[in-house]
Amino acid sequence: AQVYSESLVWGSVVGCLGTAMTPWLGRTVVAAVVGIATTAKPGLLDETTSVEPASDPFFLADLRKIRNSEAMLADLSKLYMATEAVEHSLTEAYGKIPQTNTSNDGTSKARRPEPGNFHGVKSHAYYVGAISEAHPSLPPDAVQSIVASEWYHPGLTAKPVWCNGNCSRQFPLAKMLDDNFKAIRHEVLTFWKSPDAAWELQGVGTHTTRFDKLIAGNGTWVDVRLWRGRSFNKKLCTRHFRVICSIIEASPEVWTNPWSHVLLSVLMTDSWVPFHQGHTNGQLTYHLPITLPSTGGSAELALIEQGGLLPEDAAARSGLYEHPEENVYHWKKGKTLVFDDSFSHAVRFRGGGEKKKEIKASHDDSQSGARVVLLARAWHPEMTAVERRALREFVRRGGEEDPEGYEMLPISPSAFSLGVHPLRPTIVF
Repeated sequence: AQVYSESLVWGSVVGCLGTAMTPWLGRTVVAAVVGIATTAKPGLLDETTSVEPASDPFFLADLRKIRNSEAMLADLSKLYMATEAVEHSLTEAYGKIPQTNTSNDGTSKARRPEPGNFHGVKSHAYYVGAISEAHPSLPPDAVQSIVASEWYHPGLTAKPVWCNGNCSRQFPLAKMLDDNFKAIRHEVLTFWKSPDAAWELQGVGTHTTRFDKLIAGNGTWVDVRLWRGRSFNKKLCTRHFRVICSIIEASPEVWTNPWSHVLLSVLMTDSWVPFHQGHTNGQLTYHLPITLPSTGGSAELALIEQGGLLPEDAAARSGLYEHPEENVYHWKKGKTLVFDDSFSHAVRFRGGGEKKKEIKASHDDSQSGARVVLLARAWHPEMTAVERRALREFVRRGGEEDPEGYEMLPISPSAFSLGVHPLRPTIVF
């Protein structure tokens, strides 16, 4: 991804805000954001253009970069102005019907299609107030962190599935996973024979969020967590998963992502997870299939490319097994699949009439009783290094998870560079 300098971002956005945006966002919000921008970068007010924001493919991306900048995130008064500006522009671009926009010269122009992973505008100020009122004991930084973790990041490429089977051509992390598949598989299959396996296997939602537990659906869906953000399970990394943990340590796009998890996800036969969406489009999810059904049954990932097609009622959505607009993807053992979980998606393991098996320590490739994938979440590749560093620090102020038995990797400025990092682990095994 191209790394934009802050000066370029400020100049581009202030140019838009200085002219065409005035009637579009509302004079108060625009004046405030322009004032902040020109205070930080004097002399930019004269850099005006005649851009039509609703048709400019770079406008929302630049506005996102301003909101996600250290200058905005370090000052709450500025942050509220920036979030309101993003919310107004999202509403104008995607939130009204008909999908046309009238330019300054009176001509009608078609708006950009709504991204399939855009599920509506959420007001940052409203949700901060609502959560603070409902949970007065929560520290203010924690509330800000919770709400910012669900921001929509406009301007990022929105694709439900980025690749399946050929991801090593595009993603360095996928290449490392694919190239080391045999060693990774050996670690996982050996782990099932260890007494630690039964202890570490937990129902989904124990390691991640209460939301995951609510969507667990029918059947058996459990996981083993290795990493949370920059915290790693030292016992598991040193005793069982040295290869996996070395690869993750060499991939700061994973552990500098404050919303990241690395875990073994286990789905048993006749189990399914109903349609749902991830909380943010600022990251991508990597699946390296370790074990797939070998006889009978079929494990599949279903995604809906267009937003707004699911029922609003939660009960109706939880009972939706299939959708007429879904696209179904199947994992390929040993080949990474990369997808955007902010699109509506479901996971199913159709049993094919086989009797459901329990998770046992004797897992091997001959068994068809489980779909096991190594799951990792990494920054969206178009999130700039500047954004990654500022967002991580902002979310971190709300508190970092540091479970017992975990250790944290130190973070240096070089961790946010977008180049390929050498596989040189510093974790002491």
